Amino acid sequence: MNQNFVKSHKLQKWLKWMETIHNEIRALVLDANIFCEVREIINRNSRLQKPTSFYGYLADSYISHSTASIRRQIKPHRDSVSFVGLLKEIAHNPEELSRSYFESFYPNSEFGDLMKNEIDDFAQYADPSDTHVCAEMVKDDIDKLKEAANPCEEFADRRIAHYDMRGPTSVPTFDEIGHCIKLLDKLYVKYHLLFYNEGMNTVMPTYQYDWKAIFREPWLIRHSG
Repeated sequence: MNQNFVKSHKLQKWLKWMETIHNEIRALVLDANIFCEVREIINRNSRLQKPTSFYGYLADSYISHSTASIRRQIKPHRDSVSFVGLLKEIAHNPEELSRSYFESFYPNSEFGDLMKNEIDDFAQYADPSDTHVCAEMVKDDIDKLKEAANPCEEFADRRIAHYDMRGPTSVPTFDEIGHCIKLLDKLYVKYHLLFYNEGMNTVMPTYQYDWKAIFREPWLIRHSG
């Protein structure tokens, strides 16, 4: 990054928030992947398809954990870090996420100038002045995220955060939870590019070991005698 570019206090705060948000969404995406893979293991093996309280516990735990994690990213609070909170601040201060900041990541050389001219990734996110991120685009992303998360947010509000006498209007389905998590992943990737001038496809990490190995071992050991 060009060391001559001076980041404002607000931009420095946003960058710290991005680190926290990245870790939170990555954990959410990873947990969703593990849950879906376990469901697939069960669906492919008829011997496992038996009535058991364990499956209810597994599903309830996933729904509670995932909706609470989604709620943390959707409901902005004054003293907490959330994705929607970050997006709202960007929408109110779009000039902070400027083209000059974005291009400060290019090398300070002729090669860097060539990259600026040939690869204009910022243009697709810029406002009509082409000097900073488009506030209306950010607001649209907030609306999309809030709409997708609404079933999860309401359930977490009325059953996970506390027991509301009104009760939730419905329990979010696995598809609704999965859709919201995928959207969080997609939008984080989008803003990762804007903050770091660095492309990525997903926050989903690559497994460094075979986490399914435990399922190839019998879980219950018969004791003789």
